[in-house]
Amino acid sequence: MITNNKGIVILYEDITEYWLELLKESGLTTLGVHKIAVPGTRSVDALLTELASPHGRELINRIEKAGVTVEYELHAMEWLLPRELFADRPELFRADKNGKRTNDLNCCPSNDNALELISANALRLAKLLDQTSDNYFLWLDDAKDSHCACGGCRGMNNADQALTVVGAILRGLRVHNPRARAAFLSYTDTLQVPSLTPDEGIFLEFAPMNRDHTQPIAAPGNESGRIYTQLLPRLLERFKPEQTHILEYWLDNALYSGYRKPPVKVPFEPAVTEADVAYYTGLGITNIKTFGSFIGEDYFRLHGKPPLGEYGEILARHIGH
Repeated sequence: MITNNKGIVILYEDITEYWLELLKESGLTTLGVHKIAVPGTRSVDALLTELASPHGRELINRIEKAGVTVEYELHAMEWLLPRELFADRPELFRADKNGKRTNDLNCCPSNDNALELISANALRLAKLLDQTSDNYFLWLDDAKDSHCACGGCRGMNNADQALTVVGAILRGLRVHNPRARAAFLSYTDTLQVPSLTPDEGIFLEFAPMNRDHTQPIAAPGNESGRIYTQLLPRLLERFKPEQTHILEYWLDNALYSGYRKPPVKVPFEPAVTEADVAYYTGLGITNIKTFGSFIGEDYFRLHGKPPLGEYGEILARHIGH
């Protein structure tokens, strides 16, 4: 399935009336909704509570009626495999490098019972999110060294472990929606090529966060970009380019603000974005988006209109209207 998604991913709490107008003006086709975890609170629970409130979906529904697809992009593992199960069932959870079971991150991908629970909870979560899109982005934990080192998992690299978990997620999603597709996020701890073949319905989402954002990712002098430009073509031997999604950081103001408020004015670099988009589309990828966190009411009050129109024009030049 070939698609041409031009998108942005923002925080649920940043969605305002202004975003409805910005999305219309920019020509973007997809809005991703993200939720940052608050210590002591599962981010997915917090989002579900807000969505269930009287006006929780009002703007989301209006955005979709305006022709923009809304999807949820969430680190969901602690919801899919609740960590309180550890007390009675530690075998469901990962073993650290010393072989000790811990419920700090992710799970044990070689444990069939863990995968069954993750699959069943993916079904529950799909029903609760009730999104119209067939693309689901239910990510593993946002951390390095989060893999399982038990005897059953030791033969799998981090990417294989993640791909196994995404396969379980997809099985649950397809009970709810037979057309569902699930994202394998290549990011932080999974910047490797899996040796396993992805199940039909699993697509690549590539997120090159830890790069120099002041120069194009494929610029000759961008040493941090070289890691990603060497990896991505190899990943595209496993995953179909036309189904692959790029998740960039050109407008990610949480990153540029050091994850602190008040937000700075986003340092958007049009030439860098243009070169990056040309690089990605040159590989056959036409699903491209950027994080746009920390662009909410406080940003509009302090800095005015973000450069969403310029970003949309760049995407339109390379992907089409």
